[in-house]
Amino acid sequence: MPDSRKRFADAAFLVALMLYILVGTIQVPVHGDEFMQMSMARDVFSIVHGDWRQILYAPPVQPDTDAYLRLINGTLNTDMIGVTWLLAGRRVDSLPRIFVWDMPIDWNLARGNVPTDDALHLARWASAICTALGVIPMFLLGWQIRLRSLAYPAALIYALHPVILLNGRRAMMEGSLMLMSLATMYWLVTLIVAEHSANASGYMHRLPLAVRYGVLGLLAGLTLAAKFTGIVVVAAALGGALAAFLARDLSWRPFAWVGFAGLVAALTALALSPAYWSDPVGALRANLGARAELLTRQTSSDPLAYHSPGDRGKALLTEPFLTAPQYYEAPTWAGQINDQIAAYQASAVDGFDWGPIVGTLLTLLALVGLVTVIYDSLHRNLIAWAILIWTGLTILSSLAIPLAWQRYYLPLLLVAIVLAAAGMGRLIVRRADVR
Repeated sequence: MPDSRKRFADAAFLVALMLYILVGTIQVPVHGDEFMQMSMARDVFSIVHGDWRQILYAPPVQPDTDAYLRLINGTLNTDMIGVTWLLAGRRVDSLPRIFVWDMPIDWNLARGNVPTDDALHLARWASAICTALGVIPMFLLGWQIRLRSLAYPAALIYALHPVILLNGRRAMMEGSLMLMSLATMYWLVTLIVAEHSANASGYMHRLPLAVRYGVLGLLAGLTLAAKFTGIVVVAAALGGALAAFLARDLSWRPFAWVGFAGLVAALTALALSPAYWSDPVGALRANLGARAELLTRQTSSDPLAYHSPGDRGKALLTEPFLTAPQYYEAPTWAGQINDQIAAYQASAVDGFDWGPIVGTLLTLLALVGLVTVIYDSLHRNLIAWAILIWTGLTILSSLAIPLAWQRYYLPLLLVAIVLAAAGMGRLIVRRADVR
């Protein structure tokens, strides 16, 4: 097949996967965090109207208030919802107020904490588009690692994974987090290829170092702005870049350029978090304290809290491919959205329900992929180093998750998909130059 036809087939494949993700956006069952994200989109209106004092951090901050939510949540998705509202000509009062989790949906509905269906569907498009666009860096990341033998299965598993579809289509932070995480890791791997391959070519090879590492920092900063747990991807990207640079240059230069990328990342995240502008250190300290207090509350009262290290270790194996989608976490939602769940599961847009047999096979392929990455890293494969650092930090952060909330494992799912595709590609296609 001519190269032009292959490229056309690649593009058609990606477009089909992205359309599939987008088509199911409206059918996804609701989640209370969607309402919270929509309520925070008011900040965009405050910025447009110059009302900065409404947003800036000003202690003391009370739990479950607007100021509290600004501290502990990323801003990328809420900003996109706010911009969508402005472009659609909608009024700020059509956004809901903060959802009260301890109370039933009907109670919140009566107090304006639940949006209309039309408003909710509009708010979802930002995250859904991000999730759909995530197919591209997933494909390109696989391409850089092992060409089509990894790119195709990685993109396919991503686009059909029911947990990714459920959470990525909702008006929540997960869609932007997945897109920016994958874009950051793709850029890192492409950077490594450009700097360490004897026959490297393409756009990256022609870019100055300041642009290469500046863009790496920009993408890392956007990942952090999407959700604060993106700090794991930021650390993996900077750590992978430093390790690869040091492999060819044992001087001060690797630390300088990677430090520059880290500075760009920090400034990008800060620029997109106006609540921190008045007192970055104090706001960050309050954020960490609020998060610690929130986790204490969750683990002390949530029936999904883990009770032993074994539970957390088991989740590492079961969450990526062996656990059914979790439509809600709060016990007060039991029975509230059963009709929506049933309708969504009966549709053709809820992803591929691969069951325990295929799920076990994918898990085994991910383990094979992990072994191959470790093997390649021992043979000074710098891309394998980057993937291994990403994998190791993601596993460590996943072990720190205190309760069985499935969406907290989405970063692990992305790593598992890359590893499963790597295992599949290595077993089926022995030659890495198959195009």
